[in-house]
Amino acid sequence: MTKKDTKIAIFSGFVGIVFTAIYDLIKSRPILSTFWDGLKWIWKNIFEFELTVWQVLLALSILILILYLLSLRNNDDEVIENEFDWSSYDKDKIHNMEWSWYWEKNVLDGKWNVKDLRPICNSCGTKMHLSNSSWSSEYSECPRCELKYHEQKDLTKIEAVIIDNVQRGIYPKNIEK
Repeated sequence: MTKKDTKIAIFSGFVGIVFTAIYDLIKSRPILSTFWDGLKWIWKNIFEFELTVWQVLLALSILILILYLLSLRNNDDEVIENEFDWSSYDKDKIHNMEWSWYWEKNVLDGKWNVKDLRPICNSCGTKMHLSNSSWSSEYSECPRCELKYHEQKDLTKIEAVIIDNVQRGIYPKNIEK
C-alpha cells in the first residue's frame, strides 16, 4: 500500500467517525453510539458467523474441485510443451543415412505416426524417391542429382528407431526449421 492509499484510508475512517458523531448529536443520542452499533453489527454478523457442517463440506468440495481442475489444466500445458518439443524432431541420421519425415496425429486413436519417411541425398540434401519395383531390387534415387542408393533400408525398422528415440528422449532438442 502506498502512502497515498494509507492517507485516504485514515481520512475515510476519521470522516466516518466525525459524521456518526454529528448524526448522534442531531438525533439526541449518546455520541458515537451509531459508530458503536456499527462495530457490534460487524462483530456479530461477520466474526461470529455460524456455519453448519453441510456448508463447510460444500465449501471444501468446491475448493477441491477447483484445485483439481487447475491441476488438470497445468498437466495439459505440460503435455502441450512436451508435445511441441518432440514434434519438431523431423530429421535424423540413422544407420549412416539422413532421414526426413513429418508427424501426423491419428484421429481415431490419438496416436502420433511417422509419415512420408524418406532418405535424404548425401550429395545435395534433397528428399529421395523410394523405388519398390517387383522386377528390380529396391533402391533410393535423388530427383535432383539422380544419385542412386541400391541398398534400401527397411522403413519399418527406421520408424521403430525414430519412435524409440522420442520415447527415450534421445533426439536432438534444438532443431532449427
